[in-house]
Amino acid sequence: MSEYTPPCAECGGKCCAYIAIELDKPRSKKDYDYIRWYLTHKNVHVFVDHDRNWFVEFRTPCSFIKQDNKCSIYEKRPNICRGHGDSEGSCEFYSSPYLLYFTSLSEFESYLDKKNVDWRYKKS
Repeated sequence: MSEYTPPCAECGGKCCAYIAIELDKPRSKKDYDYIRWYLTHKNVHVFVDHDRNWFVEFRTPCSFIKQDNKCSIYEKRPNICRGHGDSEGSCEFYSSPYLLYFTSLSEFESYLDKKNVDWRYKKS
């Protein structure tokens, strides 16, 4: 049995193009409104992963990725980078981490409407 090697050389640094912060699953109008607010900003998206966890994603490349998509601080990269893709099938190279992916306010609102979620505030 051969030792697993992450496909970083083939991938092009997909995991180095964004950061994602886990959110609590939205349950209230206020929660939905925060997600709506996130989506009004450039390069900010919201996604649900295959485990049904919610995240806000900031599409911004790592400052240490070189033009060839290799890490310029590889030997001293953060631990979160070292652990990413540490087993076969556990990174973006193999499959999309997204179950749901929202890139705009209208996309998210349409999703909520289709799910019959009461997200609108009444006008005063």
